[in-house]
Amino acid sequence: MTPRRNLVLAITIAVITCVGVGIHWTLTSWPTRPPTLPPPRLPTRPPLPPGASAQEMLAAAMQVQSDSEATLFAVPGVVGVGVGFTDAGTPTIKVFVDPSASPVPRGLQGIPEALGLFPVTVEPAGPFRVLPPEPVAPASANEGPVPTGRFDRPVPMGVSTGHTRSTAGTIGAVVTDGERRYALSNWHVFVPGGEGQPGDVLLQPGPVDGGSDPGDAIATLAAFEPVVLSPFASNRIDAAIARTDDVLPETPVGGYGSPRSATMAAKPGLQVQKYGRTTRLTVGEVEAVNASINVTYGSAGSQVARFTGQIMVCCNFSKGGDSGSLIVARDLDRDGNAGPDDRKPVALLFAGDGRLTIANPIDLVLDRFDVMIVGEDADG
Repeated sequence: MTPRRNLVLAITIAVITCVGVGIHWTLTSWPTRPPTLPPPRLPTRPPLPPGASAQEMLAAAMQVQSDSEATLFAVPGVVGVGVGFTDAGTPTIKVFVDPSASPVPRGLQGIPEALGLFPVTVEPAGPFRVLPPEPVAPASANEGPVPTGRFDRPVPMGVSTGHTRSTAGTIGAVVTDGERRYALSNWHVFVPGGEGQPGDVLLQPGPVDGGSDPGDAIATLAAFEPVVLSPFASNRIDAAIARTDDVLPETPVGGYGSPRSATMAAKPGLQVQKYGRTTRLTVGEVEAVNASINVTYGSAGSQVARFTGQIMVCCNFSKGGDSGSLIVARDLDRDGNAGPDDRKPVALLFAGDGRLTIANPIDLVLDRFDVMIVGEDADG
């Protein structure tokens, strides 16, 4: 073999040796476990076109919220998701977390800082419950009568009511199908434990406030929408109507008076008011819309129902026993003069956590029973 061939062979052997050593080093030094990959991104929508209106921005935020709910509810401690406004008046996706739960992480492993174009705000809230009626404080002279008492027929709306086997809630409003009138309240007020039937007797006041059959009978159960008790359900309303001609479409003295028959949709920041059995007249502000909420039913707290498309009102707006109250807009100028939206029905109250109140959009309720609110501008 010539010296030239010896040199080529030596170089070839050296190259092969280096490559082999490199491969061996790479394989033996590679981690025994592949690197952790980030979780899949939450779904988002494409950016809005320049100059999008406030309504378009709100609608886009609601769509992103709906797309992201399944992933957000999978985070331990999350009890609700909705859309509200930031202090600057722009949409934010609100995630409500049970304060008794462990600290919820933000970022890749928990709740993201933003979803698409919208920041994510985390707020302590819940657990949300259908609350048992609480005692009512004595009323001062300007607050009017105590709504837990027995009223001469016809009674005002906003006072105590209930099934003969329930405790007590609130007569929310008078509604009509164009021929007959009905009292509107919640399913869990008029159909206790889901066991009521059309034709059952309803009382004013409710049994916990001293009402009994037949002396305090005021209506008969006509129709209701059962609540599906499952965290995987998509309940929209907790509502029922009862046939009666013994309820006036106005609150007692000390309330806001008569509602309007024309309804309006809620939006974050809307000022609202209600008159109910326990806390009488209160004023609040819409905290979030399009909310999906886990609501606990039953005294044992073991039955959870998922509601979607709900309205959340802040703060300290209601207590147990106010369930069934009609929530209406509050549109007053600095001099106390009513604006065009004042007293327009917005929602039907049914649950809360003490600070926040949960309510069904009133149009969903009215559409379900094919009725309208009897108000000062009503024809029915």
